[in-house]
Amino acid sequence: MSNWMLQLCLAIVATSVCGSLARRLGQGKVVGELVAGLLLGPSVLGAVGGAHYHALFTSTSAAILAKLGELGLVFLMFQTGAHIVGEIPKTRSATWTPVAIATLGMACPFVMGCALAAFSNASLSSPNVPRIAYVLFCGIALSVSALPVMARIIEEAHIAEHASARLSILAATITDAVGWLMLASVGAIATSAFSALSALHGMLMLAGFFAVSVTIVRAAVLAMLDAAKRWSGTSAMVVCALCYLLLSAWAATAFGFHSAFGALIAAVNMSRRRELLQLWQRQFSGLADLVLTPLFFVSAGMQARVSALHSPTLWGWLMLFFVAGIAGKFGGCYIGARLCGIDHEQSRLIGTLMNSRGTVELMVLSIGLQLQLISPSLYTVLLIATLIMTAVSAQFTHRWARHRRHALRPAAATTG
Repeated sequence: MSNWMLQLCLAIVATSVCGSLARRLGQGKVVGELVAGLLLGPSVLGAVGGAHYHALFTSTSAAILAKLGELGLVFLMFQTGAHIVGEIPKTRSATWTPVAIATLGMACPFVMGCALAAFSNASLSSPNVPRIAYVLFCGIALSVSALPVMARIIEEAHIAEHASARLSILAATITDAVGWLMLASVGAIATSAFSALSALHGMLMLAGFFAVSVTIVRAAVLAMLDAAKRWSGTSAMVVCALCYLLLSAWAATAFGFHSAFGALIAAVNMSRRRELLQLWQRQFSGLADLVLTPLFFVSAGMQARVSALHSPTLWGWLMLFFVAGIAGKFGGCYIGARLCGIDHEQSRLIGTLMNSRGTVELMVLSIGLQLQLISPSLYTVLLIATLIMTAVSAQFTHRWARHRRHALRPAAATTG
C-alpha cells in the first residue's frame, strides 16, 4: 500500500514547525524546510526508525513526493522568474553599480569553485559526465545568490528602505538571471556524452528552444491569454497560463533540459502581464507556499546523506567549499561596491546580503544531482555549506540592523 498521503502529512507538519522555528531564530523559512528534510531523511529518522522507516517511506511513495516536489520547483521558478524579469527594467537608469557588484560577485566565487573542482578527487564528480561540466557546475554553485531568501531576510530585518538593500536586490536579480543561463549551458554540455560536436548541438538546441519560445511561442501565448480573457474572463486566462507553464516545463525535459528552465522561460514570456501574476499569486501561491515548494526542499534535504561524509577528507572539502563560497562572494561584491564609490559599511552589508544562497542554490544543486553532474557526497557537502552560508548571512544582517537602530536612537534623542 502506498503511504504517500501519510508522507505528505508528515512533510507539511515538519516543514511548518521547522520553518517557524527557523524564523524565530532569525533564519529564513527555507533553512527550516531543509532541516525538516534532513530530519525526515535516512540520516536522522531513517537511522532511528530502521525497518519501520523503510515501510513508511517506500520507493513508490517517495517517487510521488519527488514528482510533487518537482511541480513545486516549477511553480517556484515561475514566481521567482517573473519577479526577476519584473525588476530588471528598473535598473536602466543606474545600471553600472548593480552590474559591477553582480559581475565581481559572480566571477570571484566562480573561479574559486572551478579551481576547487579541478583539484578535487574523482569521488566528488560523476563518471557519467565530462569533467569540464563538473568543474563549471561547481563554479556556478558557488557564484549564485538567492533573491527570494535575500528579500525575506531584508524584510525580517526591517531594512527594505535602505539603499544598500535595494542595490543588493538588483545585483541578485542580475546574478540569478545569468546563473540560470550558465546552468542551462552546462546542462547541455553534460548531456553531450563527451563529444564536442554533441555539446555544440546541445548548446544550439538550447539557443533554439529559447529563441522560439520568446518569439513565436510568446506571441501565440499572449494572444491565447487575451482570447481566453475575452471569452470567459480572468479564470480562463489563469487556466491557460497554468497549462502553458506545464507545457513549457514538459517541453524543456523533452529537449533534454530540466523542467525548471521551461518554467523560467514561461515566466519571461508572461512577466509583463501584471494582472495575471496578481491572480496567480492569489490562486496558486497558497498551495505552492504551504505544500508544493516545501516538498521540493524536503526532497532536497532527504537526498542528503550525512553518512556520505564518511571521511575527514570530505569534511575538509566541506570547509574548503564553505570558505571559498563566503570569501569569494563577499570579497567580489565588496570590491565591486567600493569601486562604485560606496563606503565601507554599506559595501560590507551588500557583501553579506549577497551571501544569501538558500532557494536558488538548492534548485541548482538538485538539478546538478538529477543531471548527475555531482556525486551524492558532493551534493551533501554543498547542501550543508549552503545552509551554513545562508544562516551566517541572516545572522550578520540582523546584527547590522540592530546596531544601526541602536546608533540612530541617540541621534534621534539628541535631535529631539
